[in-house]
Amino acid sequence: MLALRMLQRGGGLCRGVAHTQVRSGLAKALPQLSFATSPVRSSGDHVKLWTAEKVVSAAQVPAIILPFLHTTPLTDAVFCTLAVLHGHWGIEAIVVDYIRPVLFGGSTTIPNICVALVWVLSAFTLGGLYYFAYTDVGVVNAIKMLWKL
Repeated sequence: MLALRMLQRGGGLCRGVAHTQVRSGLAKALPQLSFATSPVRSSGDHVKLWTAEKVVSAAQVPAIILPFLHTTPLTDAVFCTLAVLHGHWGIEAIVVDYIRPVLFGGSTTIPNICVALVWVLSAFTLGGLYYFAYTDVGVVNAIKMLWKL
């Protein structure tokens, strides 16, 4: 079956005129099969999200180093924002992957509640870090103080 699929999709086994004859003959003989294990959903632009995740991941390298060299409320806020955003996307991916509607008889209630709880957790975490950064010593200064112990 795999060899037939490779021939059908032009896997490079046949060339020239024979290739087109074999391919057209196989296309008529075999139905098109999908190897996907889950239904294809076209909700959102995942390429843009993937690009944003990679940009945030790359930006975290200087955003971790810079606040320790030059600590200001702005560098503290960027540090906190990127850390929470990166964590949010990771936890959301885990929740979406493992708390699926299939596990709850097709109902989306529990999965939607869990995703909403991830948003609440991320918002609460970011708010708490901002509050600590602006009303106390700041996140980076607190880490520096812990290192001195």
